[in-house]
Amino acid sequence: MRSQGLRLAYLAATGDVHSPKFLSLLSKALNGWTGSEPCLVLLAGDLVYKGQLHGLLPLVRMIKERFPRSRIVAVFGNEDYEDIRERMKSGFREILWLDDDFSVFECKQGDREMPVAVVGTQGALDKLTPWQKKHKPQLEKVFRERPVLVERLIMEARKHSSRVVLLSHYALSKATILGEDPRIHPYLYSRLMERVVVKSRPDAAIHGHAHKGRPYAVVGGVAVYNVALPLNKRIVEVPLRPGIEEFFK
Repeated sequence: MRSQGLRLAYLAATGDVHSPKFLSLLSKALNGWTGSEPCLVLLAGDLVYKGQLHGLLPLVRMIKERFPRSRIVAVFGNEDYEDIRERMKSGFREILWLDDDFSVFECKQGDREMPVAVVGTQGALDKLTPWQKKHKPQLEKVFRERPVLVERLIMEARKHSSRVVLLSHYALSKATILGEDPRIHPYLYSRLMERVVVKSRPDAAIHGHAHKGRPYAVVGGVAVYNVALPLNKRIVEVPLRPGIEEFFK
């Protein structure tokens, strides 16, 4: 866990830029943002196209030009290949990378400070894709165990902040992948992760991966956002209402 100081309002989120594939769409989405500068810009993975590391530089430049004071927080997607992740971390230190970890930020809601914890993970799937089954069969165990770890992280994050956001690449609910071919649903989300969302009740659950899904659903009382850029074609604002404890500060 790392604590970060910041004095801005709002959260913004996107994902699945697959840079350079959807860079022009990202540019339009950033130009179309009409809200205040966000406290955090959350990136839900698949930032580059099939491991093309060079695509990350223009993506980061665009975001920093539009939101120069915002903190960028990202998780890895399946196209952010494992063999480039250390270079993504070392080469782009303006991004806080969360990989089964969490961090706490001091945001501002009106004239009141509001700590926000972000739990970040690549997420899990119900079934390995054919490629994963052939080349990464060990992921079956990872996808079975990761929801347990994420639930623990959310519980730990609650000790540091009354506002907890779960950020994942893989989808976090069946409701936000509706519109995708039902035959590939097991390759898009995890029922175990959805149970974690319902049980641990983060203030918001954010994911990408499902380009043809639905942008929003309420699952077990939790707001779930599918922020995949090809689906939304805009930067998604994620509101976090202040709790009663903030009003007495």
